[in-house]
Amino acid sequence: MLFQPPVFETIFRIPVEHRLLIRGSRSRGGPRDGVRWYHDEFDGEGRLVARYETYDETDDSGQDRCGWRRYDAAGRLLARHEVAMRWSALLALKQSRRGAETALQRAASPPASSPSRRTLAA
Repeated sequence: MLFQPPVFETIFRIPVEHRLLIRGSRSRGGPRDGVRWYHDEFDGEGRLVARYETYDETDDSGQDRCGWRRYDAAGRLLARHEVAMRWSALLALKQSRRGAETALQRAASPPASSPSRRTLAA
């Protein structure tokens, strides 16, 4: 089966007048396989308004997960959402790409104990 990544504009609910540009992606193989995508969101006047980190991976403890994090232009974590399964499993569970994307839309605020700033990899 061909891997089909999510439509990121749908997951992040990007307004029509904004642009979402991919800055890059990284993947790794082995027992902790996964892929991460990095995006920048620009408003209609070209100003950076948010950065996103999206992932589909098996983490260090062997648990599958996929999700995203939204940061403001200064690098502060604003919102995040994660599900405890890989993207392909979420697609199978929801039986459609749109259903899986909708499941990933729910945003949670960062916990109060989280650091106020986290540096994103380029």
